Amino acid sequence: MNRCFFSADSNLDNLAASKRGFTLIELLVVIAIIAILAAMLLPALSAAKNRAQQTVCLNNQKQLALGMMLYVGDSSDYLPGAASDGQGFHLEDWIYWRPAGYSIAGSPPGVTTLALEKSPIVSLLRTGSSTNLFRCPMDIVDTYRQGVTPYKYYASYSFNGIKPGMSLEWDGSGQNPVNFRLTAVRSPSSKIMLAEEASDLNNPKDNPIPGNVKGVIVDGRWAPSFTGALGTGDVLTKRHSGRADVAFADGHVEAVLCGVCTNQSYIDPTF
Repeated sequence: MNRCFFSADSNLDNLAASKRGFTLIELLVVIAIIAILAAMLLPALSAAKNRAQQTVCLNNQKQLALGMMLYVGDSSDYLPGAASDGQGFHLEDWIYWRPAGYSIAGSPPGVTTLALEKSPIVSLLRTGSSTNLFRCPMDIVDTYRQGVTPYKYYASYSFNGIKPGMSLEWDGSGQNPVNFRLTAVRSPSSKIMLAEEASDLNNPKDNPIPGNVKGVIVDGRWAPSFTGALGTGDVLTKRHSGRADVAFADGHVEAVLCGVCTNQSYIDPTF
């Protein structure tokens, strides 16, 4: 019978070898590999997140455009009001953005503000008061929004109110409407109806003219200018990789370069 004998020293060496951990060099190599993979992956994840947020924003615009079409169908082809801060509150406004129960200068006598869920577009879409329909998920800064609390405009989108059209406007008395019909819009597939404005005054990724107050959304009315340089009228945001999400008068939505807000063929419904 053959017998194998192992020394105590041999057993200890084998045990030590089996319990040996990583060396410092090996740990550093593993950490370096993880860091490289993270550096490669994080930009892709960030880009994917931005695309997902933009998809939500585009869907918001699509739903609002649908609401506009439903409103027009119920209103003899007339478009709703622009919800301008300077023109007070009117029941015809497309969005009720102020808190309920306030008397606003410029409003018809005896008319007080109503809550968001009473807005014509919200009522038609039946989205309720808890809707995020009016806010882009990338629109996260309220610091520079204009107005006096609680009258700040917390939505991301505004309605084309360049004169003349596209929204319903009011004369100096605030009582006599100047209506505009959807069928009066020339080339509706190229005319911006709902715009996405900037909200962060000093963020160059959001506002195409940082530091200029005209770059920040203030109310439900979008009043661009095609007669001057960028910054002389309300502008579009550039939060979506240099583009803004907009809805056109034919109901389709897309992302456009922020500079189109100075192009008459995109903003003037009579052109």
